[in-house]
Amino acid sequence: MENVTSSTRDRSAEIDRCLSMIVPSASDESKFVGMLILPKLLEQDNVENVERVFKGMNFKFIERLLRTNHGMDAEVPDPMLKEIAVNILGCFAHFETLASEPDMVERIPGLSRLLTANDETDQTREVLNILMCIAVKKEGLVKMLDPDVLKNIFSVLLETDKEQDRALCTQLIITVYARSCQLLHENNKIPSLSSTLKYSLSTLISILSNTLNNDQKMLKFEALNILSSVLPDVPAEIIKQVKVDSEKKLDQWLDNLLGGLRQILSSKLHDSQRDKAILLIACLLRYFGNNWLFKSLQNTKSTKRKKEKASSDNANHSANQAFAIANFPALLIHLVAIEAKIMIDDINDRVIREHNEGKKITNVAKNLRQETMVPVYFEILEAAMEYLATNYTEDKESGMDPEMLLKIRTTLSDMMDVVMELLKFMQGTTDKPEDLDNDMIAQACIRIVSIWMAEEGFEIQ
Repeated sequence: MENVTSSTRDRSAEIDRCLSMIVPSASDESKFVGMLILPKLLEQDNVENVERVFKGMNFKFIERLLRTNHGMDAEVPDPMLKEIAVNILGCFAHFETLASEPDMVERIPGLSRLLTANDETDQTREVLNILMCIAVKKEGLVKMLDPDVLKNIFSVLLETDKEQDRALCTQLIITVYARSCQLLHENNKIPSLSSTLKYSLSTLISILSNTLNNDQKMLKFEALNILSSVLPDVPAEIIKQVKVDSEKKLDQWLDNLLGGLRQILSSKLHDSQRDKAILLIACLLRYFGNNWLFKSLQNTKSTKRKKEKASSDNANHSANQAFAIANFPALLIHLVAIEAKIMIDDINDRVIREHNEGKKITNVAKNLRQETMVPVYFEILEAAMEYLATNYTEDKESGMDPEMLLKIRTTLSDMMDVVMELLKFMQGTTDKPEDLDNDMIAQACIRIVSIWMAEEGFEIQ
């Protein structure tokens, strides 16, 4: 016991000696040696010592270490200076009470400058983890959403060959936006965060929409992952401001997003990737209206004629490419309607079994996907119905191919039959009609049936 106490005293004395070596009045060489030794003396389970070192830390010197591009003397290589700073900050970052302190938050820009694609050391990975710990409260999030900091993270995301670094960049971006949006949903009167979030979205959308459209490898799916996670959560008021402030960029953003989504959904995909693409489309329709997605349907008649005239089996032929681009919204409608029909069929089977067996059948993952995706499918199909009802009339030339429209109507009609069947059963078997008010799938079904009836003039027989 005496040896343990003696060891603890010795360690505490060493810490005090190192702290005396890093005071502002000490020489650079003394500070360098003190900071080199300190991380080796700190034990992560000894909170008292870590907090004592934090209070005695010379953060101005840490900032110099982060920002300098040359050694303080010929004997100290620049990478070692950076490593010392990162090691010190890493010791503090793992403690929630310290990570969000102003002295840590102010290091965010300097830390982000250390991020390097294909870093041969673990420094970039360690910095990403430190930033994740610091960016928790409003002040840290505001610093993280600065366009210069975001660009430093994106440079690693887009250029690194290291899968773990890329995954950490994606996680950091998604987490920062999720935390920011959560704070604003809880309290929309945080002007600094609202303003920074608004300006950051221009950087995020510009970079990722371009990546989504032009990258032909895995980065396309990283962009999809981030966009489908971030954009649906942004408060509507901030999106309105972004649309006003970035009006001249909107068309380019939407063209790139549409091009990337068209490539993704025209390929074979895992359910999770397809869901993300569909979620993003629904979100974009909500924010930016219907025209950007469905306007190419007005070229389906002319591109069909050109395709038939070209008589080429080459998918890269300009006539075939133009035809595919014009018909993509129709392809999407068929895809979404069929996915919705399959899902509603499955739900129908489940509710019938539950009714017959008198018990709930729970599959958490499947139920969550259904509750998420059914309203999203219907949101896209509602937008399609609205667009077609507004832009197509039999007595006016619309440029839309009649055969294409007939196929869409048939697909939608088949899906609506299944939706109405489910809705009738749910309405006929529920003991409390108000229970349907809290059922997301029932509410989504009621909404799309009412829109279908209004647009098509149908009545439930």
